[in-house]
Amino acid sequence: MKQSLLILLAVYSIQATAQSNIGQLIMAEKEFASYSVANNTRAAFLQFLDSSGVVFENGKAVNGIATWSKRDVRPGVLNWHPQFAEISSSGNLGYTTGPWTFQPRTINDSIVARGQYATIWQIDKKGNWKFIVDLGVNGLPATDTNEVKEINVEKISSSVLDLKSMVQAEADFARLFYKDKSLAYNRYKSEHSILNRNVQLPATEVNDQEKSIQNTPSEIRYTVNHPGIAKSGDLGFVYGTTLNTDKTDNYLRVWRKEKQGWKIAMEVVRY
Repeated sequence: MKQSLLILLAVYSIQATAQSNIGQLIMAEKEFASYSVANNTRAAFLQFLDSSGVVFENGKAVNGIATWSKRDVRPGVLNWHPQFAEISSSGNLGYTTGPWTFQPRTINDSIVARGQYATIWQIDKKGNWKFIVDLGVNGLPATDTNEVKEINVEKISSSVLDLKSMVQAEADFARLFYKDKSLAYNRYKSEHSILNRNVQLPATEVNDQEKSIQNTPSEIRYTVNHPGIAKSGDLGFVYGTTLNTDKTDNYLRVWRKEKQGWKIAMEVVRY
């Protein structure tokens, strides 16, 4: 009886930590965007990037701080806000995704570009949220979403970080995709997946997801550049390159460990 009670209390403690931290994660993303508007994009990225964080340039993952340090401050206002957010049970790793806009000079100018960003965040050694991966898509229609939806899906945590099985799920997905993309997604898509593509609003409903999947070229080859996983082993990510015929681009895929195994939580696929 006492052992069962201790286990139950431990579960509640983990859930409470994660719930508290997801609020901090969302706030970090909002502060990142506010800093960009108040100052400039370069300053914002340098302020919120982790030292090991990457951004993508010409189809390659590059160190974010080194890359942004070399860039000049340019006119224009890049603004965004989180639309979806999810965090690991350990509360140290999470992601947000939401719409972004660009105005050529000031916040009062007309919006000339729109898209959807996706960012992976982790808590650094000082206890601060810093982002480690940032990748987005372009050409999206306007959306009036302002609320943040917290993705609270049951995850299977473990004291053993099973990064190998997550990477294996990614490899199996990529192999199946090249043979039959519908089969790949049928096996690995969650009931709570978010699919991000150029020109399309995030696909979260089955019909929209099916359209997104069918519009994705079957010829894409995925190559993993780097994986990462939360301390609780229930949420992880991979980023890498996509090769579509002779064009190279990038992708980001977040994996969630559910009762049925590793499932896609969120992805950004560019081609």
